[in-house]
Amino acid sequence: MRKFGMVALVLFASVAFAQDFAHDTFSRRPFEITPWVGGGLGLRQRTDWKFFNAGVRVGKVLTGEKGAGFFRGNFEFAADVIPLYMTYQPEAIAFPAAEDPSKVAYVLTGRRQRVYGYSFNPVVLTWNFTRGKRIVPFFSAEGGLLVTRKDVPFPDTSNVNFTPGGAFGAHVFLKNNHAITFSGHVTHVSNASLGDHNPGINAALLFRVGYSWFK
Repeated sequence: MRKFGMVALVLFASVAFAQDFAHDTFSRRPFEITPWVGGGLGLRQRTDWKFFNAGVRVGKVLTGEKGAGFFRGNFEFAADVIPLYMTYQPEAIAFPAAEDPSKVAYVLTGRRQRVYGYSFNPVVLTWNFTRGKRIVPFFSAEGGLLVTRKDVPFPDTSNVNFTPGGAFGAHVFLKNNHAITFSGHVTHVSNASLGDHNPGINAALLFRVGYSWFK
């Protein structure tokens, strides 16, 4: 117990007297460069759909700190380039539905498909909460495009899908201008009826970890 108390005291002191890395970094309205990897799965009826992706986020803090207390922060505009976006989905066969031949029914074969794709999020609007010294939470609204080699989520749909969504996360600063970044993303996958059919993936939950440089 004595050793535990000493360790807790040292940790508390290191946090209490930590340098304000967050303010020192964000007060300059820096650029952000964050390579990251992530993955997740579909929700509700789409839990058999799994995802793995990797990319880089490039952003620019556009404002100084605004507000007070917990809500103090700044606004950042960013974009994601995602050259690797793997979808692991059940293999299915499409055929005209018996009750309405203009619609499509799907039968799962019991096998799985690995579908390669790439994605681009040209619009990522982020609010960084900069009150903390080392930890900066943030939330984002995102919008992008996913292009795959095969139709997702079923055949006879589309290999091009839109991916609007939202995200929450935090930068954990190791020193000025350097942070490990964790985030969770809720993404809607839909071809917006541009394909033959649009069953979509109403929501997918994805997680990322990256390393951020602020310049």
